[in-house]
Amino acid sequence: MIKLFSSLRLFFALCLALGGVFVWQTVFNTGPSVYGSGWFMTLGALLAANIAACSAGRFRTASPSFLLIHAGIVLIILGSFASRFLRFEAELPLRAGTETDKVHSGNAVYRLPFAVRLESFRLDYYGEPRGVVTVMDGAGGRDFPAVAGEEIRLPERGVRIKVLRLVRDFGLDARRQVSDKSPYWHNPAAELEISGGGKKKRLWFFANFPGMHREELPYHLFYRLENAEIRNFTSAVLVRPAEGPAFAAEISVNSPLRYLGYTLYQTSYDPAEAAYTLLTVTRDRGIWVVYAGFAALLAGVLLWLKK
Repeated sequence: MIKLFSSLRLFFALCLALGGVFVWQTVFNTGPSVYGSGWFMTLGALLAANIAACSAGRFRTASPSFLLIHAGIVLIILGSFASRFLRFEAELPLRAGTETDKVHSGNAVYRLPFAVRLESFRLDYYGEPRGVVTVMDGAGGRDFPAVAGEEIRLPERGVRIKVLRLVRDFGLDARRQVSDKSPYWHNPAAELEISGGGKKKRLWFFANFPGMHREELPYHLFYRLENAEIRNFTSAVLVRPAEGPAFAAEISVNSPLRYLGYTLYQTSYDPAEAAYTLLTVTRDRGIWVVYAGFAALLAGVLLWLKK
């Protein structure tokens, strides 16, 4: 049995099979991930057993670097299994001003050893978004800066377009009055007053719906944004442990919060509600096995290089 598991042919066959799985998952698979399937985990377990058997067969004669490298690979594989089975992951939805220590994983609810309160949520853009009014007619497309109070003239058509109002996130209040629902550019709109031929119209144009009013005008007029790409989104939170003082922290896409063995990630937000954020809470109790494997692998490589 040891001879079978220590075979180099088995090692290369397993590596070829796993390599094919990685290519399939990365390039071709459009369904559920195969990494959590039983057969994939069986391939990983067989590879770990193969490497362990190879090392055991040469334990007395092998160099320390050889043993450390092989032990590190085995620990990394086993650690990935431990990480999967021991990993805790749940969602923590929050609205500004609310505090909770409960997280949700499917239909189950868990209680954290600390509570989290959302103080505020913000979006950061790569640059300050700018509104642009575009006129498409027989002469082609022309862009004009959209500045509230300024006027755009089309002398060849005898038309004047006045920018009456710009809003970042178009909404209607209880009195049906136009207002900004949030400080973010989720539903940008421009109110334009179009004068020409003795007539005057007031129309709203939306960046998210460029086809509006196409049949009402003899030319295509629409409103759009430039520099509106979101760079980051951040939740400012107050963490209140069961014992001890509370502390403030910020959680952003590339800057999670680690506390008491848990990691809080900024996962998502709701464009329709500026005061809402969705955090993901994880706890990986098997990751230390992976770290030990990488440490052993690195030590083995360094010993091998010193020869």
